[in-house]
Amino acid sequence: MTEAMRSATALVDKILSDPSTIEALQHSPEKTLRLLEAQINKQMPPPTGKVVNLIWLIVVLTFSAVLLYSVVVLGTGVSQELKENVQYATRSDTMLTVVTTVVGFLAGLLAPSPISKGNNGN
Repeated sequence: MTEAMRSATALVDKILSDPSTIEALQHSPEKTLRLLEAQINKQMPPPTGKVVNLIWLIVVLTFSAVLLYSVVVLGTGVSQELKENVQYATRSDTMLTVVTTVVGFLAGLLAPSPISKGNNGN
């Protein structure tokens, strides 16, 4: 299968809405399903590059905001004492965990895809 099916629900609705399609499925199922697949894929085109870029921008900005917010909040908690000579509001290992997780996610976006074009596993 060269293209993934966009929606199984759309395929089922298309089959059930037309009695001639059900009859065609009985006589030549593979040919009929291939035609239906092409029709469904034409109805539901993949998102444009502009939409994909907007989604990635939202994801990156959100995780960047989480990184900045966590640094400010947890950094403040590490430096403030709850009571004198007792403990700090936030442990430093909590801050380290949150910051490295978010930085790791953002760095993973820059890594090349293992299934990128031209990569044949060599």
